Amino acid sequence: MSISYNKDGFSLSITAGVADEAKGKRRWTQVEASFLEHPCSDLESLATLRAWLGCFLRKHVTGGEPRLGLGSELDGVSFAVRQKDKVQYLYVCRTSKGSVVFEQHLDAIEVARLEIAVNKALQALSPSSIWGPEPEQK
Repeated sequence: MSISYNKDGFSLSITAGVADEAKGKRRWTQVEASFLEHPCSDLESLATLRAWLGCFLRKHVTGGEPRLGLGSELDGVSFAVRQKDKVQYLYVCRTSKGSVVFEQHLDAIEVARLEIAVNKALQALSPSSIWGPEPEQK
């Protein structure tokens, strides 16, 4: 099974399968994700991204200077809220080697769609089920 998503700067690939092993079968899942080309396949990064999206949708993030969300000041992704024509946007900014290399403004629909994809990635990180004989104790 394979699921792919590539929209609004978020790239996600989830691959799952079953491996036959000598002592039984094992299900496996591989999650590869990046946001604005910054890797975020681990729980901490996906949870941070999910938190920023959720806070924006619930209007818990105020305007101001962009704040670092993923990575470091030299290589990461920062978030802020911007307003144009009385509509709020989530501003995301990707820096590399200390310089801005990409920025975009996401409206509420784009953020909600992105939140669904991030939730799917978080679900895929759940522990895999293993069935078959118990491993031998040493």
